[in-house]
Amino acid sequence: MTPKWSILVLIVSLTTTALNGAIFVSQLATPAKARGAAINPSTLLDDDDFVAGLTKLVRKTVHDYCTVGKRDGIDC
Repeated sequence: MTPKWSILVLIVSLTTTALNGAIFVSQLATPAKARGAAINPSTLLDDDDFVAGLTKLVRKTVHDYCTVGKRDGIDC
């Protein structure tokens, strides 16, 4: 690798490291309550898309469990 490319790779890697460090420090500096204030768990069940997705996930999980269980002699 030529010295020009080595220097470019070094600069890019140092810039990425500095950016990751700045993001890490800003995440530590922000209180957890401020980050999670926009999410209210009690309103999730009022969201039709969330309920539909959760229902689909639960039905698929139960279906997969019962399919495997019947092969192993477990009655669902």
